[in-house]
Amino acid sequence: MDLTGDQQIFLIGFMGVGKTYLGEKLANQLEKDFYDVDREIEQHAKLDVNDIFKLKGEKTFREIESKILKNWDKMGIISTGGGIVELPENRKIFQSKKTIWLNPPWQIIKSRLLNSYRPLVLERSEDELYKLWYNRQDLYRECADIEFTKSEINDLLNLLS
Repeated sequence: MDLTGDQQIFLIGFMGVGKTYLGEKLANQLEKDFYDVDREIEQHAKLDVNDIFKLKGEKTFREIESKILKNWDKMGIISTGGGIVELPENRKIFQSKKTIWLNPPWQIIKSRLLNSYRPLVLERSEDELYKLWYNRQDLYRECADIEFTKSEINDLLNLLS
């Protein structure tokens, strides 16, 4: 994957895979700007993500998320929400972009989620979270140019070089 020049590189994957963490580090290493779609959603809605889910529901959140993705024009490394691949129109956008799927083993994801305050985590059991992760695997795969199965920035940089 050519990472030189002005471009958009999207990071997709389930909650807790490190999209924001690795995205910030990757942007720093590549001297690119970093963006987080969830922060853009919060600015647009004037509410934080948890409040959007609580007050307006997941459907409204997904609509805002999709609208922002469709109109995305900023260049750099872009971290996305874990469920952004749920909508077919979003998957189609990712298929035309440079997209990296962060997919460490479930045990790593689970350990990160168990102490999380994410709205989708709070309302689901561990088994339900696993099923959601498992059921999204094909959606992420459909979108990704590269699947990254580790969790360290140096491993990601090695994969991309």
